[in-house]
Amino acid sequence: MKKSLLYLIVSVLVLATAVLWLVNTGKPLKFIEFVQYGVILVLVAFGAYSGISRLRSARRREPEEDEMSKSILRSASSASYYISIYMWLVFMYISDRSAWESHTLIGAGILGMAILFSACWVYYRIRGIKSA
Repeated sequence: MKKSLLYLIVSVLVLATAVLWLVNTGKPLKFIEFVQYGVILVLVAFGAYSGISRLRSARRREPEEDEMSKSILRSASSASYYISIYMWLVFMYISDRSAWESHTLIGAGILGMAILFSACWVYYRIRGIKSA
């Protein structure tokens, strides 16, 4: 129960911070900023969904994490790890051929890893896991 509330609190805080950032910019938004806000919304939605589903499970007196959810989490994390290795290789290739600063590429890589994990989690949640 405490973990699910923590997910919801962090999601609300991140969303509030993003809204404050948007309100206080004062400049017209560029395309990359729209992409950043879109990614923030996706990550906040993922956190809110996790928190709400854990609260529903707690209300039904079910365990927060059962074997299936642990298996989905394990499969999603391993798949996103392997995919992110190739993503970092692409970023290394891009860094040699572009004038982007290293902190920009590292930030994009960390954000890409979060998006990859979310996508893999959704994929395994919808598709399911084959039994061995």
